[in-house]
Amino acid sequence: MSRKVIVTVAPTGSIPTREDNPNLPITAEEVAAETKRAFDAGAAVVHLHARDPDTGGPTPDINIFRAYLAAVRASCPIITQITTGGGATTLNLSPEERFRPVEELLPDSASLNAGSMNFGRKLFPNTPDIMELYAQRMKEFKVMPEFEAYDLSMVQNVDHWIRRAGILKPPYQFSFVMGVMGGIPPTFKNLLALKESLPPGHTWQAIGIGRHQIPMGIMAVLLGGNLRVGFEDNVYLSKGILAKSNAELVEKAVHIIRELGLEVANVEEAREILPLLNKS
Repeated sequence: MSRKVIVTVAPTGSIPTREDNPNLPITAEEVAAETKRAFDAGAAVVHLHARDPDTGGPTPDINIFRAYLAAVRASCPIITQITTGGGATTLNLSPEERFRPVEELLPDSASLNAGSMNFGRKLFPNTPDIMELYAQRMKEFKVMPEFEAYDLSMVQNVDHWIRRAGILKPPYQFSFVMGVMGGIPPTFKNLLALKESLPPGHTWQAIGIGRHQIPMGIMAVLLGGNLRVGFEDNVYLSKGILAKSNAELVEKAVHIIRELGLEVANVEEAREILPLLNKS
């Protein structure tokens, strides 16, 4: 079972607050320090949402994204990824507002949500037009899209609107997000179905929400995929025990991966494994 597993850390997110976990990073300095700790623990990719330093809430402010990326890049050579989702409380942003940080800041990767859905009680609009626009623009800017699939239909969306349309040649990177109300429930059978829906050659990871973060992530590893951990999706190290940092969650995942006889990919190895559009 010799294989390199990529660990992604999502240290901020748009939903958790410091009332949920007082260790949530918000400022650029805090996010960079958390990212560096996670990198030292074994994370090869960081997924970022911007937070307003005054209110702590999610924000699409490009200057905050700029400060985050500059601080993170100065702290460590981790692969950078930012959201185009807008965040759970900023779902009313226009497609252009959601994409602006990508085209101006050029991270290594950006999320590309693969379909519309009910996100809790709100509508999360990701129409085929938006998907096509984002995929085309990411191709132009050499920013790897990470297709976020919240159910099986979204895998079909990518195949139909992106691959068959010839917008972006495979292989692709997928994230299977499991446990959001309105998306696919976090069960092993559902994760297996998602994995088997992909043709060979794609890379993928599981994102389990809340207490499902580690079980879904490790199931993904056993199925040949990768995993994401971090405060965006889960603020607990174990039942009733808050994580002191994102690095603790990375350390937990890395320990289990190694106990399974697998290896954790460093940044250079992850750059070779992922279908990055800019390998430098």
